Amino acid sequence: MQKELGNKQFDIKNFIIYAVSVVVLIALPIIANYFVFDEKTVFAGDGASYPAVVTEIVYEDAYDQLDDYGNVIGVNETVIFKCEITDGQYEGKTVVVTQENLAAEIITLDAVGVGDRILVMPPMEEESDREIEPSWLFAGYNRVTPLMVLAVAFAVLLIAFGRTKGLKTVVTLTLTCYAVFLVFVPSILSGFNPYLWSILCCVYIIIMTLVIVSGYSKKTLAAIIGCSSGVAVAGLLVLLSSAFLHLTGVATEDITTVMNLKTLGVNLKSLTFAGIILGSLGAVMDVSVSISSSLKEIHDQVETPTFKGLVKSGITIGRDIMGTMANTLVLAYIGCEVATTVILLNIGTSLHELFSTEYVVTEVLQMLVGSIGILLTIPLTAIVSSALYMGKQSFDFGFKLPRSNSKKDKYYIEVAEEPSLFEHNGKENKGK
Repeated sequence: MQKELGNKQFDIKNFIIYAVSVVVLIALPIIANYFVFDEKTVFAGDGASYPAVVTEIVYEDAYDQLDDYGNVIGVNETVIFKCEITDGQYEGKTVVVTQENLAAEIITLDAVGVGDRILVMPPMEEESDREIEPSWLFAGYNRVTPLMVLAVAFAVLLIAFGRTKGLKTVVTLTLTCYAVFLVFVPSILSGFNPYLWSILCCVYIIIMTLVIVSGYSKKTLAAIIGCSSGVAVAGLLVLLSSAFLHLTGVATEDITTVMNLKTLGVNLKSLTFAGIILGSLGAVMDVSVSISSSLKEIHDQVETPTFKGLVKSGITIGRDIMGTMANTLVLAYIGCEVATTVILLNIGTSLHELFSTEYVVTEVLQMLVGSIGILLTIPLTAIVSSALYMGKQSFDFGFKLPRSNSKKDKYYIEVAEEPSLFEHNGKENKGK
């Protein structure tokens, strides 16, 4: 059943199918969260700090820090202030807090001011027994609100520029974050298999994103198959490389983090696998969508498309995408690890030591595996897209097959002096 809306046709049946699919895709991570979420391991504690707002500066002092020879080596700063706690068991309570910035500390925070949103910690238990109420401790700035403002601004810009597509993008980004942080991560902490749940998470993100953004079509199906194939190849490469490189999964120098993960029984190698395939998913999905969409447009507009011609065009388009997308992936990883690389080089690490450090090896592996996944996604998506668009004609190699619906060719000149890109050279000139 279709209704005319201006110059567009509104297909009620397809709309109902699409709406039901969106509801199911939204419900799936919520159901999965209920299944994997364990309150004993995920967000189990009340937290060591509490959010608060600075209401009054009581005392400020700054004095020079001297070394043994009387030389000034820095400035010590003390700020005593009052703040009101905004959440938790102490909500509404006004407490006195002390902030100390010592010159001997490697990292110091800016002095607080009235109106700043901060995190405060209660005094130690042995101090809380004193007759005079001890001062609370300054734990840092509360950065949640600025991040939320930036996220809302991003969503507004997406909707303003993309309109309906922008709104769909906001929905898919929200569901992606939900799937990763409220389904995948809790599944690991609750003792589920990280390999299985990382794969399920990737498959869900691929299907959910492409169906919601593009709807049901051959183009969407081609992108899903191409993207899934590329990610699957990346996953296999990670497993093989982990064995050859003798990786342990310890990609951090923080021994506390490693011990905590070990205590929870988390397979550290599986985290490397999950991190790499999730990290490469976005770029691989972008490539598969670009190629399937481009080939769909070529198929619809060219007078006599062929399977071989579409595949060739897909690979040609992929070559143009390949360089920039590989750079995007590599630069993203490099940008995140510049500080660590500088530190490793500054302590006199040799080139062999640098590229034998598991932390660096893991990052390089992410770059290479992700890039290889992009490369293999190009021909896979081109072949799948061409087969889906041509249907049975995919097996008629070497022959021009006219369209059954000539209305699709209104943008194409029927009689051209030069042969179409999809015509096989020499086929039409044999009788001349």
